[in-house]
Amino acid sequence: MHKVVEQLKGLEDSLNAVARGAFADEVISELSNADLAELLVTCGRMQRRIEGMQIESTVMVVERSAPMYDDRITLAYGCSTPADLLRMLTLCDTHAARRMVRAARWMRRERSVTEGCFLPAYPRLRDAMVAGDIGVAGLVSAIAPLEQSGPRILEAELQEADRQLGAFARGIDSVTDSESDAVSSGPLPTPEELGLLSQVLVAYLDQDGAEPEDQRAARRRGLSIGALREGTVPVRGELLPEVAGQLQLLLDAQLNPRVEAPEEAPGVHFVPSDELPDEDLARADSRTRTQKQHDAFAAILNAAASSNQMPTLGGAAPTLVVAIDAADYATGKGWAQVLNTGAFIPARVAAQTGCAGSIQRVLFDDNGRIVSIGTSARIFNALQRRAITLRDGGCIIPGCTVPATWCEIHHVREHADGGPTHTDNGVLLCWWHHRNLHLSEWRIRMRDGVPEVRGPRWWDPDQIWRSAGRGRSPASGRSRERERRREPATA
Repeated sequence: MHKVVEQLKGLEDSLNAVARGAFADEVISELSNADLAELLVTCGRMQRRIEGMQIESTVMVVERSAPMYDDRITLAYGCSTPADLLRMLTLCDTHAARRMVRAARWMRRERSVTEGCFLPAYPRLRDAMVAGDIGVAGLVSAIAPLEQSGPRILEAELQEADRQLGAFARGIDSVTDSESDAVSSGPLPTPEELGLLSQVLVAYLDQDGAEPEDQRAARRRGLSIGALREGTVPVRGELLPEVAGQLQLLLDAQLNPRVEAPEEAPGVHFVPSDELPDEDLARADSRTRTQKQHDAFAAILNAAASSNQMPTLGGAAPTLVVAIDAADYATGKGWAQVLNTGAFIPARVAAQTGCAGSIQRVLFDDNGRIVSIGTSARIFNALQRRAITLRDGGCIIPGCTVPATWCEIHHVREHADGGPTHTDNGVLLCWWHHRNLHLSEWRIRMRDGVPEVRGPRWWDPDQIWRSAGRGRSPASGRSRERERRREPATA
């Protein structure tokens, strides 16, 4: 056994002893914040050191797996590729093994014909790897953009990029050909920061590479909607950067909390929790970030479908059609079917769709013949929506910050029960609260054309009807006056 392997095995025994003691005595859970941070920093240094040794070893695995070798190491261990061998020996997953092989190919050194020494392709980055300042993730992030540009970057420019990346990877502000002129600075960069610098260098050195990269991205772009599976439909795809940026802005615009600061101190402000009323502390949204983004995306789609700028289908606006039995729709029970997907949804969702869009009634006889076609005027028109928006200001559920432009109009008294499509019967609700209102403990009523809300007991133990909405209409002032009188709830 070689001396290097013996020494590493000795270090492994020491590490095993330290780890066993730490876990057995529950030492890690008792560490202070400073010691815990130092432990993670030390583990990171050790990990980068190990990864450097792994990369150098993988370089030799790649070389000894070439067809010219009669005793290829991959064949000797029953593997077909270097990545398979690495996965088997290190017990890593396929992605990590392939990334290690990728880094090894870039760190492979050619022997100089004149001097006989090894000449790495990226000498400064290799120095950072040998010093333990950069691991496999940092190498891949730093080198991948350079490799993608290929021959469009001249050799001298590639060496300059390596010099700057290597200095940055080692925490050096500036470095010249003389190591004595190196100026050391502060913490080592993350792989993401190395990748960002590499992309900046490529953008400067390979100004003709933007167009080919954009063409490759355009070929990879795509969006697919899968089949219904356990109540949800998977969506997969790759978006172009500008499309993803626009979508993220739209999501952020809806999910951004509304700040209602006092006039004397506008903007973001902080208030001690003990100064807040109990109802403000209880307005907790239990949805995850991804669930909120889903609901925001649903609101975006609804807003786009109702826009007059969207193209038409068969001469009509792109309207979601949901089929439901008349009896089920009247009772709010049973199932409805989304015609363009065939998926079944609860009857209550069909009712929500009916509030947000038009409904066309088609009656059939027992033989399936169409005997009657009609439409119902259940959609709030543009003038009604403007008035309701002025009155409510946004989703009327307390604590919800979704603005009026993203909200749907809900019939307080259901249209199926004879509720009119009138401003006295419509309130603004976001997509999430509109869809789940019947499942929650929130209740809404109209009084003299003004919406009032009664919340769950955890929010309001007194169960008092309170004025809703953030508008500035005179009616909202009367609602506030009634709230000050603390009118008791009625059944």
